[in-house]
Amino acid sequence: GVNETHVFISSSENVRLSCNNALHDCTSTTWIYDRHSAAVELIGLGIKKKDIERHERLSLGSDCSLNIKNVTKEDYGLYTCRQYVNDTQQGTDARVYLH
Repeated sequence: GVNETHVFISSSENVRLSCNNALHDCTSTTWIYDRHSAAVELIGLGIKKKDIERHERLSLGSDCSLNIKNVTKEDYGLYTCRQYVNDTQQGTDARVYLH
């Protein structure tokens, strides 16, 4: 029941990670980054978190995809797109592995 995608990209390129479970607008979309079992919320309910190191390179696409500019090796890992409505998760996670 898990939606998984693998994306291969070179350093310093731009990448778009698609969220295959997005609802009609992105206010329910949360993007979580997971590496070495430490999860960091990058986008919470459609709003970019400002307290993370690379927030200037992140943006949310109109289709709720996560755009990362100028990818570095620190960006590689697992990204999870999750939908919440009224604090309840909707559907299954969309996982994107960035290599």
